[in-house]
Amino acid sequence: MKGLLCLLLAILLSCAPKVYRPQGVYHVVKRHETLWRICKTYGVDMDYVARINGIRDPSKIRVGQRIFIPGATRVLEVKVPIEDLTPRKSSKVRAKPRFIWPVKGKMIRGFSQRKGSRHDGIDIAAPLGTPIKAAASGRVVYSDDKLAGYGKLVIIEHPGNYYTIYAHNSINLIKEEQWVKQGEVIAKVGKSGNAKGPHLHFEIRKGSKPLNPLTFLP
Repeated sequence: MKGLLCLLLAILLSCAPKVYRPQGVYHVVKRHETLWRICKTYGVDMDYVARINGIRDPSKIRVGQRIFIPGATRVLEVKVPIEDLTPRKSSKVRAKPRFIWPVKGKMIRGFSQRKGSRHDGIDIAAPLGTPIKAAASGRVVYSDDKLAGYGKLVIIEHPGNYYTIYAHNSINLIKEEQWVKQGEVIAKVGKSGNAKGPHLHFEIRKGSKPLNPLTFLP
């Protein structure tokens, strides 16, 4: 009798419908990652990923959130470009901020958007450890060293959708989401990233568009 019951149970289990588990991986959201950038990295449709993960607003994901990526076979590193950190936003402020020089020194490379010699800012040579000052008051949106080539990097957001960028620092002295005043020391000159010598790489952007800093500086 016991053997018959075991046989019947085995038959029932073999006939039971198998639970379908779609292939994919869970991606854990890191700082500055957007759903659009994550989906582009994996080559999947953002709207579909948002729908199956119950994300109502694709622009609002949080650090540490687990997002299922269908079809993926391994977790990929999402490389965040600087353009994602300086997004274009609607702004009622039309007047541009008044900027000051972030560091005193000799300009060793200028701004250029020519093909083959593009340079999105200016390079200012200064001794190692020279204080770097905020060119205008604003909110720190990035203070880290995760962007390839830039080394230790600070990005400050200003009114009117303007951003200033300070790269190759030896040390960053401020934190993200911190508000700084014009002239406040935010970092020190270094040669981190792909810098060949101590200098500050300085950019001014309107949203993600690089502008020639010399047209803004006194």
